Amino acid sequence: MKILLSVLGGLALILLLGAAYINFSPVPTYAVEAPTIELDADSASIARGEHLVALSCALCHYSKKGKSMEGHPWREKDFGDLYTANLTRHPDSKLSQYSDGELALLLRTGIKQNGEMALVMPRYAHMSDEDLASVIAFLRTDAPMTAPSDKQWPERKINYMAKLLTKIAIKPLPYAEGVPTPTPVDKVAHGEYLAQNLACYHCHSANFATLNEAEPEQSEGYFGGGNLILKKDGSAKVPSSNLTPHPEYGLGRYDLAQFGEAVRYGKGIGDKSLDHSMPRFTNLSDQEVEALWAYLQTLPAIDNQIAAAQ
Repeated sequence: MKILLSVLGGLALILLLGAAYINFSPVPTYAVEAPTIELDADSASIARGEHLVALSCALCHYSKKGKSMEGHPWREKDFGDLYTANLTRHPDSKLSQYSDGELALLLRTGIKQNGEMALVMPRYAHMSDEDLASVIAFLRTDAPMTAPSDKQWPERKINYMAKLLTKIAIKPLPYAEGVPTPTPVDKVAHGEYLAQNLACYHCHSANFATLNEAEPEQSEGYFGGGNLILKKDGSAKVPSSNLTPHPEYGLGRYDLAQFGEAVRYGKGIGDKSLDHSMPRFTNLSDQEVEALWAYLQTLPAIDNQIAAAQ
């Protein structure tokens, strides 16, 4: 009994010391090897960048008051107190502090300017070189979306869980180069590109903890839904919908027109409104809606009934 108690006491001490190390030691940092990136400032590139930013970046960085992308407190508290960055053209904004290369590194790998990892921001390892440059080029323009704001947010205060994950799970992705832009003629390839670069699979797979951003299709329950998403009012979490072509529980209940209404305006079956935790992608083109639909039809149907799905 004495030996057993000694062993258990030793294990408890080791666990306590390990927990203390995780909690009080600095989060890991990585080399900030910013690439050289060339931006096209022509009107077509700027327009493309604006479209992509509106579909993705603005969803999290747009002001609650609808003024510009000045950021706001992150409503999820699973990792502590986090804030989406000020992406306006104010000289003191986070955007202004980053070079083009550092911004490209952050978007692709998750490595911030100080070498730490971004925690809740999607990583765009599969975004084409052309689109990545267009996004950054647009962010440097004088568009209303980036109108200067002097809003400053506190430094993030991460909790124990976040500190643990930065040490064992949240690691940088390789910086991808030479990523092509798929042709819209290939609807399935174009749809896959959109589904992954708009981070649709982040919410519509099984769990944020089991996402595979390097190989999205290897994420657990890829597009099968069930991931718990916090409602916009913070009152509860609701499960994401099954977007595989399952005839009863997935997109088998929808046609293309109904799918478009759901994605753009949040209209479910029978004109029921989808929860507002699902963004309204009102600026998706008909071509993009058709491409997303075509790609999702190619996925294996997952037999996952989501009680809150519409």
